[in-house]
Amino acid sequence: MTTPNTERNPNDPNPARSSATLSAFTGQVQRRLGLETESEAELLTRATLNELGKAVSSGIAQDLTVSLPPELSAELRTQHQSDDQARSVDKAAFVDAVSGAVHSVDADEVERQVEQVLRLLREWLPEDQVDRTLEQLPGGLAELMR
Repeated sequence: MTTPNTERNPNDPNPARSSATLSAFTGQVQRRLGLETESEAELLTRATLNELGKAVSSGIAQDLTVSLPPELSAELRTQHQSDDQARSVDKAAFVDAVSGAVHSVDADEVERQVEQVLRLLREWLPEDQVDRTLEQLPGGLAELMR
């Protein structure tokens, strides 16, 4: 698991809600993708996790929240009622939904960005959570996280 960064995020649109761990996660997304601001990385991260929260069962979503910054955990938890099952969503629909929330409309670029967020998420999660999450995702979407 990645060690949290203790510095404040100067680009956070709402610093009162930010944490060092959120800054560490979104900072890594920003660096990997070469995004201009950490706020842009946070927007992408939140949109990706929001869609992921819709694609996995409520049990998996709840499990994933343990390893994420609290601000990002909420993106996963709020997508389901407590008894919801995983929902089948293909990669194109997932990427399209994320693109509606971010600055890019280029599907290939958004797919690349989503892939990096999901791969970073995988690095932050314990292996058993990654395996259970991948089991619930359709093939194309699971490939983005591998």
